[in-house]
Amino acid sequence: MAFWGDYHTHTTYSHGKGSVADNARAAAARGLKQIAITDHGLKHAIFSIKRRQLPKLRRDCAAATAETGVLVLAGIENNFNSFRGTLDLKQCDIDMLDIIQGGFHKAVFADSFAQQFSFQLKNWLTRKPKAKLIAANTDAYLKLIDNYELDFIGHLNRDITADAVEVARYAKSKGTYIEINCKHLSLSDAELEKMTADGVEFICNSDAHSPERVGDLKNALDVIERLHIPYAQIANWDKLPNFRSGNYARAVDRARTNVGEDGADV
Repeated sequence: MAFWGDYHTHTTYSHGKGSVADNARAAAARGLKQIAITDHGLKHAIFSIKRRQLPKLRRDCAAATAETGVLVLAGIENNFNSFRGTLDLKQCDIDMLDIIQGGFHKAVFADSFAQQFSFQLKNWLTRKPKAKLIAANTDAYLKLIDNYELDFIGHLNRDITADAVEVARYAKSKGTYIEINCKHLSLSDAELEKMTADGVEFICNSDAHSPERVGDLKNALDVIERLHIPYAQIANWDKLPNFRSGNYARAVDRARTNVGEDGADV
């Protein structure tokens, strides 16, 4: 019994320390079947992957898949950047991806000047948000889930405060996973226990910034065991996730058509 995939890893396309191929080789060494490359989104002020780099990212992922036998998915750690529930990418960018995630980050350019202050900076700077802001953030997360075929929400409530349990319940109804992030454990035990009781499904990811951390999901496993989260609710434990987006389904289908007669897993 083991994790079969790690869907949140960084490379030198943002501020990771290894290449796409390095991450794929590390994943193969740990026995993973799939990984995603999810460097920081297009409007991150410091560590963003560039739009012009997306075609090369796709080529690198294809080459790493061919080399290692691990299905390497092209993704972005997209920035959730407004009360409108928007991400910092266009439809043409979404079409380039194999997996879609979203999460809040500091140092991100919002989709308008007004949102930069009312959403981005206010959430970053407010340490004890009032009920009105929490409700607005919760509504924004729900809009985000409606606006995009989100495969998972990354580190829910990191540097932002919403009703995480309400967000997770709505995500469950739409087929979007909630991440248990091994680097940023942003959800409280109480929140995770309520989500578990509601049947929310989780995806465990390393958020690796170096190849040696790819597939290192011990912190997530510790949380699962300590809180007695059923393994059936862990989307990448001893199985591959049933991700929501058509992007992921197309990537898996494409990989299957490229598999040789040995029928290797993808």
